[in-house]
Amino acid sequence: MVEPVLCVTVSAPVASFRRPLDHNYQRTLPMPPPTTLLGLAGAALGLPEWELWGDLSPLRSVKVSVWMEAEPGQAHDMWTLLKIDKGKMNRSPYFRELLFGARYTLVYGGEEAILRELERGFHEPAFALSLGREDELVSVCEVRRQRAASGNSVLWGTVVPGDWRSLGARPVLRPGARLFPPVVERLPVRFEIDKQVRHPQDYRFFTFLPLSLEVEIPGLSALQCEGRNFVWLNS
Repeated sequence: MVEPVLCVTVSAPVASFRRPLDHNYQRTLPMPPPTTLLGLAGAALGLPEWELWGDLSPLRSVKVSVWMEAEPGQAHDMWTLLKIDKGKMNRSPYFRELLFGARYTLVYGGEEAILRELERGFHEPAFALSLGREDELVSVCEVRRQRAASGNSVLWGTVVPGDWRSLGARPVLRPGARLFPPVVERLPVRFEIDKQVRHPQDYRFFTFLPLSLEVEIPGLSALQCEGRNFVWLNS
């Protein structure tokens, strides 16, 4: 099996992908989730949110995936919010995890026509491109059309659908290897817009594999491109 894909390598000085239920302590996912990947593509094409997530969206059938090119640094940022409670001003601190020097390759799959549109969009984006918050802008390092072929089930530094605890994954052990546990999170893969408010839809489990953790997941149907194995996250 061979299928066309668009690979977009981006870098960001600072990025963060807040986990959905975090509030006062906002942990970050190590890589952008599916909705962020689609949101970035929508910004490149200049789509407003209601059009991006609508039934007639040109990205409705676009598949997404991502792999990490380098392990980012991490830091914690403390903010203080001023809240008004019963007429009094109170201070409420919260912490946010940040990634520094993030570099990812975003992978988009679909019909040739929409991939050509996305290629033009990432070369000349209509809106500013950011990962996470609006002020966390990214630089587009390279945009390239590729062909993905059938891969094997050994993956690292990417995201796979499913809960790590039920995937039956086996770490690939090597002398001197340092193993860090993956991050598992239940996330939406799309939004519905109602009166300009986003409502998350179609929650699924995803496992975020660190760059240093190489695992074999028996039975996983993966694709391969540029020497990396990956799996579509929203198909």
